[in-house]
Parts: sequence; structure tokens; C-alpha cells
Amino acid sequence: MKSIGKKIIITGLAVALFHSPFSTNMDVTFAKEVSKTTQTSSQKNELTSQQAIQLAANFSVAASYVQRGGDYKPGEYKTFSYKGKTYRYLAGTIDKKSELLNYLGKSLTTSAAQKFMSTRGIIEYKGKLAQLEADGGSLLQWEKATAQYIKTEKNTKVYRLTVPLGETGEKDQYLVQYQYVQKQGWRLSDEPIFDQSVLTDKKTVELAASFAQAASYVQAGGSYQNGEYKTFTYNGKTYRYLSSQIDTKKELLNYLKNSLTHSAAENFIRSKGIIEHNGKMAQLEADGGSILQWQKATTQFIKDEKNTKVYVLSVPVGDTNGKEDYLVEYQYVQNAGWRISKEPYWNLDVPGNVNPAYNFFRHLLVSTKATQDLFLNPSAFNVEEFKKGIKKVEFVDMKEIGKNKSQVDFIVKFNAELDSTYRGSLVNGVNYMYFSVQPTGYMDFKIAKIGRIELY
Repeated sequence: MKSIGKKIIITGLAVALFHSPFSTNMDVTFAKEVSKTTQTSSQKNELTSQQAIQLAANFSVAASYVQRGGDYKPGEYKTFSYKGKTYRYLAGTIDKKSELLNYLGKSLTTSAAQKFMSTRGIIEYKGKLAQLEADGGSLLQWEKATAQYIKTEKNTKVYRLTVPLGETGEKDQYLVQYQYVQKQGWRLSDEPIFDQSVLTDKKTVELAASFAQAASYVQAGGSYQNGEYKTFTYNGKTYRYLSSQIDTKKELLNYLKNSLTHSAAENFIRSKGIIEHNGKMAQLEADGGSILQWQKATTQFIKDEKNTKVYVLSVPVGDTNGKEDYLVEYQYVQNAGWRISKEPYWNLDVPGNVNPAYNFFRHLLVSTKATQDLFLNPSAFNVEEFKKGIKKVEFVDMKEIGKNKSQVDFIVKFNAELDSTYRGSLVNGVNYMYFSVQPTGYMDFKIAKIGRIELY
């Protein structure tokens, strides 16, 4: 076991060196060390988490090396034109198919290495391998990844690797498949695949921002070409056809489903009054746009509900210092990934202990400031003047009487005991007041309107 430990450490050092500029000799050293490690591990035909990470890190280094063409000696870098595109030959150490396959074979199975060459557009030209001019490199720090075993399928083991993204503090997750190769050891049987089944904070913001952009685009009618904007009258109202990219229901649904589930996309179309007229999608004339900066939102996980994850996103409002909090629901769509399952909405389920209509009576005779702070516009209601002559208030009951997308309305029943100096509109005994409440943050609500009412 000691010898295995030493060889794993040596391989790790080799990877660290390999990230810096290196020579062909260093490449040979790297290949030998990987070979020693994999041969030793193959003796037991087991794959540990550390080996899974090491192989993925080795592949990352190899992929970056190949994508930049290898290490060119002076005068070796040569280009040529092929089918209207500029190609470059690979460096001399990997410019033969057998050489490149052997190099990639230190971390990939043969079939995976061949697939890698195909997906990277590497061709054979006049007996040498060549590729389109490009740079290699990635912010993903595979050598610092953590690994979680997922499953075994026939001769393939699957791990989920969580990989730091540079110095950003963010991490991406990938599914990596490994197969055991006789006399060589474990190898990646395919390139790491971004794990769409994991909903990260970054992904929640990206999807919400993508939907906001799509909603604005659709509400503006799309992107019209010259002469394409056409209107018609329907039921006494002026409609316009959507632009040609989204003027069929199939095209519009496909566009919206980049960020929404199918049912959410259907609901969006209905809620925006988009109709089908003469085979084309149309809407009432309107402008799209919003000052909400969804791409700069912060996110917080709230709860799981069956197949739905709920987050609250705090979204900056234009160039102000203000933010609006929205609840966003996400569902996983097979073969597509996570999607928003309902348009982002304000949380208008107001628990009693945070309801400012309830807290108004709790604070009224205790703290003028605490009561004043319950209002959306504290200067709009004079608490000190209102409570003059009130000796006692007792909250009795509260009933929700209405709700829309931005506020909830309540009627509160309470008892009041007044002294002889009272000059307001309340009466001794039972009274009723109306409150309109608006959200100002997650589980944070303020009073927008207030007034006494008579019930008969």
C-alpha cells in the first residue's frame, strides 16, 4: 500500500508540473508515471475516488495540450488552407495518428480517444495531423475536484466530480464514466459531461435571466425584418403578428422552452394574450422590456416540493439600490435539464407573525417608531396622531379579502377602548380597518394602504 500511495503522489506532482510550460521530456515522464499508477491500480481492478479525480485531471491536461497543438519547436509551427479555413499542423510529438492516440490513451479508452479527435476536428493532411487554429485552456481545476460514486453499469463506473472554477469560488459538476482496460487500468470512456441533474445557484440565476430576456423578446414581438411588421384588427383591437422566427406555435414554444417547461411555456402564451390568426402567432401591440437586472440576482434555496425546487431570487431594480424578491420554481426536464415551471412571482402568502396588519396593533401603543416602520411610505400615515386618545386595542381577527400579483388586502377586526379626549373615527368596542400589504423582500411585507371601514 505504501508503494501505491507514493505513486499516486508522484502522479499528482506530475500533473502540477504539466500545467506549466513543459518540454517533450516532461511529457514522457508524465506518461511513464501515469502508466505506473494505472498498472498498479489495475492489479486489484478497483477504481478509487482519488484515481477517478487523477484520471480526469490528466485528461484535462491532455485535452488542453492537444487543443493548443502541442509544444512546437522553433520553426515547426506551420499552417495551410483547407476548404476555406486555416489549419495548423500539430507539434512533431503528436502529429501522427498513432502518436496522438498513444498520448490520449494514457487517460482515455481507444474509442474515447478516437471520438475526441473527431469532435475536435482533427484531420490528417499530407500524412500529418492538423486542426483549426485555436487555443487550449480551461478555468476548471480538475486536480482540486471532489468525487462521488454514482453507479456501475456493466463494465462502466460513473462518478460525479465537483470541480472548482478558477478562483471564482464557484463549482461545476460533471458526470465522468470510466472503463477498465486490460493491462492498462482504468480510463475515461467518454469526455466528462456537464451534470444537468444538479441545480446550482448559478444555474437558477442563468435560467431566470434567460427567461426574462425571452419574455421581453416575445412581448416586443420578436425581431422584425424590413417590411415584416404587419397588423390586423380582431374583436375591435389591433394585433400584430410576431416576427418570422417565432410566428408559429412550434417555433414560439421551442424558443420559450430554452428556459421554461412545456406547460409553463403554454401558460405564458395564454397569459400574454398571444393568439393564432391565419396560421400565425399574434399579440396585442405592446412593448417589451424591464429594468429588473436578473443576471445580477442573488439566490437562496427555500424548499423541495415533490419534483420542484423553490428558490427566492433578489433582483436589482435598474440603477437604484433597490431589489425585488421573487419566488422561482424549477423542475427537471428529461433530456433537457432544469427549467422554470412557473413565471417568477412575488411571495404573497403572508404568515400571521410577519403580517404588518397584525403587527400594527401589536406595536401601536408600545412603539410609535416600530409601528411607523411597518409602512411602505412611513411619512404617509401619522401613527402618533392616530393613536391619541386610544387607551387600549385588542386584535380579534383578520380576513384576506383580495389578492393580485403585487398585493394582498385584509380586513382586521379589533376592539378599542377610548378615553374622553379621543377625536378620531374609531368607536368604543368593535372596529374594522382595511389594510393593503405589499412584499418588499422574502418574508418581508409593508403596509401600502390603510383605512377604517364600516361593516353592516
